[in-house]
Amino acid sequence: MAVLPRLLASRLMALAGADVLLLPAGGKSPEEAAREAKYPLLLQGTVSKLGKGYSIDAAVTDLSTGKSAGAFFTAAATEDDIIPQLGVLSGEIAEKLFDVQGAVRAVSPSPSPAAPPPTPLPVPLAVGAAPPVPSPQAAPAAAASPPAPVPTTLSGGWSPSSIKSVGGSDKILDELYGVVTVDADAEGNALVVAYGKTTLHLHRVKGTEILPSTRISRPMDHHFLSVHAMDIDGDGSKEILVTDLVNETVASFVLKKKGDAYQEVAGGIRYYLAVLPDWMGKPALVGQYQGIDTPFQGKIVTLRWDGKGFAEGEKLPQDTNILPLASGLPGLSSARFGKEWRLIYTDADSYLRVLDAGGKSQYRSSGRYGSTSDSFEWGPYVQIEGKRKGYLVRNAVRVAAGGGEAPLVLIPEVKLGVLNSMSSTRLVLLQWDRAEFQEKAGTQSSSRHLTGADFLSPGGFEKGGMIVASEIDQPGWGLKNKASRLVLFQAE
Repeated sequence: MAVLPRLLASRLMALAGADVLLLPAGGKSPEEAAREAKYPLLLQGTVSKLGKGYSIDAAVTDLSTGKSAGAFFTAAATEDDIIPQLGVLSGEIAEKLFDVQGAVRAVSPSPSPAAPPPTPLPVPLAVGAAPPVPSPQAAPAAAASPPAPVPTTLSGGWSPSSIKSVGGSDKILDELYGVVTVDADAEGNALVVAYGKTTLHLHRVKGTEILPSTRISRPMDHHFLSVHAMDIDGDGSKEILVTDLVNETVASFVLKKKGDAYQEVAGGIRYYLAVLPDWMGKPALVGQYQGIDTPFQGKIVTLRWDGKGFAEGEKLPQDTNILPLASGLPGLSSARFGKEWRLIYTDADSYLRVLDAGGKSQYRSSGRYGSTSDSFEWGPYVQIEGKRKGYLVRNAVRVAAGGGEAPLVLIPEVKLGVLNSMSSTRLVLLQWDRAEFQEKAGTQSSSRHLTGADFLSPGGFEKGGMIVASEIDQPGWGLKNKASRLVLFQAE
C-alpha cells in the first residue's frame, strides 16, 4: 500500500496542476503538519476489503475551517485493480475540488457482513493548487465505463520491454554532454554528433560499429550548451544547430553539409536554440533571447530560416515569467498528447514536466532526468561566494517518431547522492499513459554518467530499433584525462 499515496499525488499533479506534499508518518498529526507546511487541504484515505473486492475511500479536509471539502470513493474488483481505480478516484477529486473535467467512477459493491477493518493509506497528502476550492459536497455515485486506452501508432502496436547494449565507440578524450542523430537510413547507417564544451565529435554508425568521422572545435572561451539537427531550408538534408555561449554572449551558429564536410553558414545568432520535434504536427525551431541579470529573457519564439539568418515568427503562448519556464529554454521538447500538443520540459531541478497552454505544469515526474555534469556562470560577481551564479545545463527528452497520441520518449534517468551529486544513471523509455509517463524499458544503473541519447530510427520506432547514447567514463579533474564514449543500444 505504500505506493498508493505516491501514485495519487502524481495523478493530482498531472490532472489539476496541484501542488502535493506527502506528509511523513509519525510525529505531528497530519493536520498540524499540513498547516505548518502552509497547505490548504489535507487528504486522508483507507483501503477496505469487501468480500472479494476492495473499497478505496478518501476524505479531504479544508484546513482553514476544519470542515470537510469532499468525500470520495471507488471500488476495485481485485487487488490488481486497485491501482487503475486509483486513477478513477484522482479524476473525481480533480473534478470536484479543482473543476477539472473528465472524471469517471465505478460502482462500489455491497459490503460483506464479515468485512475486515479498513487499511489506512500510510501517508496522508497535503494538497494545494491555484484553482479555488468549491463548497464541500459528497461525490455522486453514478456509474461509468473505465477510460479507453490511448491509441498508439508505434509499429504494429509494439511496446518496448527491454534495452540492451550492442556496441560502442572507442574512447573519446572529452567530456560528452549529449549526442544527436543528424542522418539515418533504414539499413542502420547513421551520422551522429556528440558534443563537449568546445568540440563537436561527428561519428558514423554502421550496424553495431561507431566510427569517428571528424571534429569541429572552437577556442576555450566558447561553451556549447546544446546541439540540435533539423532541415531548416527544406533541401532534405539536416543542418546542425549549436547554441554557443562566448563568455557571456549567446553566439549560436549553423553548420550545413557541403560535399563531405560541414561548414558554418551563419554565426553570431543571438538566440538560445531548441527544436520541438512535434509542434502542431511538424518540427519547429524556437529560440529565446539572452537576459541581463539572468541568462534567459522574454517569450519563446518560432524561428524561420531566410537564407542568411533567422526571422522571428509567432511567440509561444506559454508564460516564461513563471516556473518552470522561468529557468530558460534548455530542456525543452514537445509532443502530441491525445488531441493536443504540449511542451515537455526538463526543469532546473531535473524533474520532467508536461506543460499546459499557459506554461503551468500539468504533470511533474517523481524521478529526475536529463541532468548533465555541465554548467555555466552568468551575471554579476557574487563577492561572498567568490564567483558568479551558476546554472546547470540539462537535456530534453527525445520523442520517438510514430508515438501517435501516447508519445514514447527517451532520456537518461539520474539518481542523486550526497549533496545532490550524481550517484548513478540509466537510460529509460517512458510512454504517456493518460495522465503520467510510465516506464516501458530501462537499462541497469551505472556509476558512469549517461548524459544524452537519441533514436537512430529514420521513421517510426519499432522492435529492434537502435539508440545511441553519450557516456562520460572519466571526468576531467586532477591529473586524470577526460574520457567518454558513445554506446549503441537496441530496444526489444
